[in-house]
Amino acid sequence: MSSAAQRPEPSKPTAASPRSAPVFDYEMEGDWNLLWTCNYRCPYCFVPPEKLGSKIRTSASAEQWGAAFDATGKRWLIHMTGGEPTIYPDFPKLCETLTKRHLISLNSNLSRPAARTLAGRVDPRRVSFINAGLQPGERVRRKGFADFASNARFLKDAGFRVFVTVVATPIVIANLPALAASCARHSLHIAPKILRFPYGGKSYPWAYTREQKNRLREYIVRAREHYTRAYEGWPRPSIDVLSDDELLDGLPNFRGRNCSAGERFVQISHDGEVHRCDPVRSSLGNLLQGTVRFADAAAPCDTSYCVYFCKKYAAPVQAARSAREPAPAIAF
Repeated sequence: MSSAAQRPEPSKPTAASPRSAPVFDYEMEGDWNLLWTCNYRCPYCFVPPEKLGSKIRTSASAEQWGAAFDATGKRWLIHMTGGEPTIYPDFPKLCETLTKRHLISLNSNLSRPAARTLAGRVDPRRVSFINAGLQPGERVRRKGFADFASNARFLKDAGFRVFVTVVATPIVIANLPALAASCARHSLHIAPKILRFPYGGKSYPWAYTREQKNRLREYIVRAREHYTRAYEGWPRPSIDVLSDDELLDGLPNFRGRNCSAGERFVQISHDGEVHRCDPVRSSLGNLLQGTVRFADAAAPCDTSYCVYFCKKYAAPVQAARSAREPAPAIAF
């Protein structure tokens, strides 16, 4: 029997508040791309439209996924992303099954009823955070802001740590005061999430103007102060958009730095394939097949993955070398 199977199960969900003590003891973190499919078509999304519109495929049942994570003998923090994870078949049952022995976090546009059904089935203390992505263009097109706000507030009131984030395109930055006011009317607080890739023929964050950076810093600091107070005692989230002001002048260069990816963090594909971080590179095995072999120690970074996970698991940069990548050469 694995060590994970010997641990007692947590108590059933109670009427928790955002200040309820979270239960965060984990040995391995996984960034799980549950599916590519999404019901939104945001212009800044890095996923190609043909993948966003692909047919939903499942590789295992909720029970089989739970057993696969249990069989590693580790307690996990599983970050569920996509695509839009809540459209995955029987998503609430999947979350309920995983959180019996593990922890989860979630990226979602909160457009589906499945998001609300987490309340009462999943203990909020076993959910690190819900990154509630407000997509203004899609919400306006679908007349869905009220639904988004209602779902976010419902989950917040149920005791989940909910961050309301918005991708900081130039149009969004210009409209941040109005967006913040709209959220405030529902007792929600907006946190800008900076662009970190080409958009509109320019490369970000280098393309932000001084005025745009100043406004972003103002709203990011406000968000950090608000959420730090609201969730006092909770650990910093892995997808730490509350520190995006640190990235406005360039992105960290992680290449060559010792990193615990493969040892304490992995990327997981929809079919259970496990990678150190970059899914294009060699596999560490497959969760569902029970063939995963984790690394025994940290190793130098030879790629790039996600700045948030890289910041968390890479060794501190040496003072003698540059901590910033130059802006990539692209045609404007």
